[in-house]
Formats: sequence, C-alpha cells, structure tokens
Amino acid sequence: MISMKDYLGSFAHSKDLTPERYANAQRLLTACNRIEMIAIKDGVVFATNPETGSGVSGETFGGFRPQDCPQGAPHSAHKDGLAVDRYDPFGKIDAWLLTSAVAQKAMAEIGMYFEHPNATPGWSHWSIKAPPSGKRFFYP
Repeated sequence: MISMKDYLGSFAHSKDLTPERYANAQRLLTACNRIEMIAIKDGVVFATNPETGSGVSGETFGGFRPQDCPQGAPHSAHKDGLAVDRYDPFGKIDAWLLTSAVAQKAMAEIGMYFEHPNATPGWSHWSIKAPPSGKRFFYP
C-alpha cells in the first residue's frame, strides 16, 4: 500500500500542497489501496521501487508534484493530488488491469482511470481524475 508519506515524498512541505490537494491525495490513496487489495487477492504481486523504497515509481516525481515541477503540465493530475505512478517494472499490474474481469469491475466501482500500458513502460499511472474521453484506459 502507498502511504501519504510515500506519495508526498520530498514535497510534503511544499507550498503547493494545499488543503484541497491534500484531500485529493487522501481520496486517491484510498482508491489506490482498495484496488491494490483486490489485485493482491487476485494474485498480483506488487514490487517495491528501489529508488523510492515504496510502490511509487520513478526517482522523485511519481507521486505528488509541486506546480513548478519540470514534469507535467500545470494542474496535471499529479500536481493536483489526483494521480500516482505505480512501480510496475514487468507490466504485471497493467496486464492485470487490462485483462482481469475482477479489475474491470473494481476500477468502475471505485472510479479509477489509467494511462494505457503502451504509454507507461515500467510503471502504471493510476488516477481518480477522468480523462476527457471518459475511458478507463487513455493515452496522455
């Protein structure tokens, strides 16, 4: 499970972490942890990223990002506390999300959206912000 400490990383004291963005992050992590519990029950193994020591992908920018972060557009889902990149070095999480009926049902019930695995080699982008298309899997 991803904790708030994991998600915020070095940006826990950022001026951009407003009460609204913190509340968004709480909702996001609740949704993510629900999906993760379902996935684990269905046999998915979640790896720990050696760079972050958690399930957050990347070295620095896989969780919350301040507005001046060089990665992502202003008010991107990451910058508003609405998305996280999950460490998925072998694509097993994404494969489960795409092919499992259990996953399809859970993501619809919980209200989560994912960047298409073709666009996220080595990680899985999870969000509670619907893309303009409204599709569960989308291209950035």
